[in-house]
Amino acid sequence: MSMSGLLPLLRSTSLATVGLALAACTLTGTAAAPTPAAATEQAPAPKANSKPNVLFIMIDDLRPDLGIYGHPTAQTPNIDALGKSGMVFENAFVSQAVCAPSRAALMTGLRPDTTGIQDLQTPVDKAVPDAVTLTDLFKRAGYGTYGYGKIYHHTDDNADGWTDRKPDMEKVFQRQKRKEGQEKVAVGRAANGDELPDTINVNYALDQLPKLAKSGEPFFMAVGIHRPHLPFISPNKDWDRYTPARVPAPINPEGQKGAPPWALVAYEVWNYPDTKSFQPDMPKDKADELRWGYLAAVSYADDLVGDLMTALKRNGLDDNTIVVLWGDHGFKLGDHAKWSKHSTANIDIQIPLIIRAPSETRAGSRTKALVETVDIYPTLAELAGLSAPANLEGLSMVPVLEQPGRAWKQAAFAQYGRSGGLTEGNGALTGYTVRTDRYRYTGWVTATGKLVRAELYDLQKDPTESVNRVSDAAYKSAAVELEAIRKGGWKPVRERVAR
Repeated sequence: MSMSGLLPLLRSTSLATVGLALAACTLTGTAAAPTPAAATEQAPAPKANSKPNVLFIMIDDLRPDLGIYGHPTAQTPNIDALGKSGMVFENAFVSQAVCAPSRAALMTGLRPDTTGIQDLQTPVDKAVPDAVTLTDLFKRAGYGTYGYGKIYHHTDDNADGWTDRKPDMEKVFQRQKRKEGQEKVAVGRAANGDELPDTINVNYALDQLPKLAKSGEPFFMAVGIHRPHLPFISPNKDWDRYTPARVPAPINPEGQKGAPPWALVAYEVWNYPDTKSFQPDMPKDKADELRWGYLAAVSYADDLVGDLMTALKRNGLDDNTIVVLWGDHGFKLGDHAKWSKHSTANIDIQIPLIIRAPSETRAGSRTKALVETVDIYPTLAELAGLSAPANLEGLSMVPVLEQPGRAWKQAAFAQYGRSGGLTEGNGALTGYTVRTDRYRYTGWVTATGKLVRAELYDLQKDPTESVNRVSDAAYKSAAVELEAIRKGGWKPVRERVAR
């Protein structure tokens, strides 16, 4: 079936046809999605359930370009409302700024050096087959576990951890387009959102929530939204929320002074026919269009978050459901004269994180505590009253939920590797990063641990990381202290947190 034949089916399909359509997917690469119950329908009262449910919303490539985080232009009323109803984490960081390692760290509670997942090729099942994943933990505790959209980088990863895992329609559409010889473009508009893969993925979740409310089954539901990952394709109405003149310019467009030449790269953005001819310098008109498209995609994702939150409330589930919203890493839009992620720059490793836990979080609360993606697993385990595996490498954030201003971690940790072809004769290097409340320090080291180069940015005086100050005599003591933290690693930092 072609894309043109698929779309009418998606618009008109009923639940009775879903099984047949999914079976056809294995033959044709296409699948149909259910249409959610109308918002005006009165949901039955949910059955009582003493265990808290979890709705985990994962958004790809989402940096904190949100109203609740102070962005001057972003139209994100639904995420803002979620933030106002729970806790906003102002200093949340990923372990590695690329999809597979970041999501593996989330779902296993283990860092990239532990899982060995530092690229896009290795699934969790292969790298750490004995890991008790987040969904494994909840499923073994009697929860139904439901996955829609992008959860892991590999759609079929951790298959045993799910009660129900629908095909990721983004992947289904991509396969069909390749089959038909259609090229993807980096940026574009859709007449409306009904035919977009993210909408279809979210509709699976919207269809499931009334059933869960009726059954009273405790659930862990993960919903992964692709946009604002490239390609930036969103409904016209989301583009129309902005004008090019209102889209903020990139930060530090001239690049980082004094940084190693391999510190920042631009891979992904050139993989599209409407951008590849411009490599390595994006012309201003195309750059402006991409930045506009990114914000439109953020607003589209926000619309879908609103659909989920409305359904949660309509089905009487909001008072007993923990909601987490998490971005898997940041993204450069010409910032530092580069594009995409794949670095340890602050704009790539800092993410939005919002948690609303009934009876635990206070509406409108915010915290500046340094937290990491690996902290989410033990936090959800504690909130649900489950015993987390002893080998988790994060720290439950429940004390921060209870006391937002309390002392917490001295630093967060991140990393990214560079092949020998990029490092000017230094061989393969890994940039290990220490992010404190004031500094971002990255030590570039060899496989044997030899320090080759370093970066030090004073975020208090230079919040856009425009100048590497590691060679500045005024920062000598800071560089020594931060290198000591890097060498010591995350364990001493975690152990020093008073519980």
